[in-house]
Amino acid sequence: MSFPRCPLWFIAGLFLVGCSTQDRATRPTAVFQPEPPPVFKAEGLRLAILNTEFLFDGLDDEGGADFPHKGDPVKARAHRDRIGEILRLLDADLIVLAEIESREVLQQLIATSLPGLGYRSYFVQGQDTFTGQDVGLLSRVPVDTTGRTDEQVKVAGEQRAQGVSKNLFARLSVGGVPLTLIGLHFYARPLDPTRKARREAQAEVIRRLVVRELTAGRAVAVLGDFNDYDDRTPDRNGNRPVTDVLRRIKAAGPGPEDDLHNVIADVPQADRFTNHFDRNHNRQVEWRELSAIDHLLLSPGLYRRLREVHYVQAYDPLTYTDHFPVVVTLDLDAPAHREVSE
Repeated sequence: MSFPRCPLWFIAGLFLVGCSTQDRATRPTAVFQPEPPPVFKAEGLRLAILNTEFLFDGLDDEGGADFPHKGDPVKARAHRDRIGEILRLLDADLIVLAEIESREVLQQLIATSLPGLGYRSYFVQGQDTFTGQDVGLLSRVPVDTTGRTDEQVKVAGEQRAQGVSKNLFARLSVGGVPLTLIGLHFYARPLDPTRKARREAQAEVIRRLVVRELTAGRAVAVLGDFNDYDDRTPDRNGNRPVTDVLRRIKAAGPGPEDDLHNVIADVPQADRFTNHFDRNHNRQVEWRELSAIDHLLLSPGLYRRLREVHYVQAYDPLTYTDHFPVVVTLDLDAPAHREVSE
């Protein structure tokens, strides 16, 4: 299936020409330089994820967390426009966005930062009462239904149950393929042992949702800010999880034949990073501060139709958002012939 691509708009000074993937793997400097914008070669349905780092409007109650544009509509508008610049670069048909304030903010993003690109917004109110963040969806293809799971499971070793405060699912059909997107945003601090059991409980909630959708005969993509590392594929700096979050969700059903696949394995290790955390607060993006905590998982039927993967690192994360997008292209018209290996 071929989707018409919209023209890319480039803002002067936004994208800095960096080094190639091969150069970046051996580059002697300790400081990250943005790469050139991606060049998409495959046609098909394009899916993307991006954590927007507080896409809020600067008005009214904006929760208990601090961020640079909090309470300032002018700065919030500038941040929204910068996120729009990134999304134009992706030119994706379906984009899951994390750290969204409201449906109104998504509509503002479309109207003022992405005009004429054919997006519709989808939003389901979540339960994060501290930050006020939610998960949203932009789509250029028809969406049948949206919702969220409010299921909770018992936390190991604790007398409490845990759910996923920030999640959204969307059901649609593309090229005759019934498809469910599950967008999520889990608890932060992947190496914090005090959050291990709670984050594994969150993973169990999503795993159960995946099983229900697969059992209904639907292909599934799980995408978002997992705030965790892949258990089988090391990121650029070799980070390894202390939880079973990714392993649990990928092993969605009773056997390995229905396991989900993380597209991180389809790019070179030098490219495997989606987040910058400025540990030493020196306002420099050092290579050792980069990690892959945002992921895009595909059920086997979708993975066999995967044609292209891009980890897009074409901007300064200190200026735009501290996360980088992941983008995939799926050819849902083609036979499902891609090899699936364990």
